Amino acid sequence: MKKYEKPVVMINEELAEGVYAASGMMTGPTGTQDCWSFDVYPVQDWNGSHRVFEIKLRHHTGLEHISDASNVSVTFDRDLTDAYTEFGGVFDGSRTVSVSRVLLADAYKDGDWVTYKIWAQASDEATTRTVGVSNVTVTCDKSLNVQGGGASEINP
Repeated sequence: MKKYEKPVVMINEELAEGVYAASGMMTGPTGTQDCWSFDVYPVQDWNGSHRVFEIKLRHHTGLEHISDASNVSVTFDRDLTDAYTEFGGVFDGSRTVSVSRVLLADAYKDGDWVTYKIWAQASDEATTRTVGVSNVTVTCDKSLNVQGGGASEINP
């Protein structure tokens, strides 16, 4: 685990806006692809066999659409000997895990969240504890709104 850095809190009573401080540190790739913003970070360095990563997706567009699936492909920074997810992901046997979370015609609105976990294992404990993520690809399978008979994206 990385060295803990204590947050710095500054108080300015002339400001009307408040901010809260959260414990911990998120490390890993972040970005925006398709209709999602994402953060990837380790949530457990060693669970006895694997390093556990969490991928948080946040729907970021101002539009609502029906989605058949959200798809995430995570490439790690070194070769793995094993990897799996809670949604039946596919491990390519080397560095990449792909997860497709099939949905049943869920409509995503601005701010909706989807979370995945990936368990990754390298050749030994020391290497597993230092596995990192080098690349993330996120896509969304959009479909027509069959109930409304309209387009796949509708203004809320």
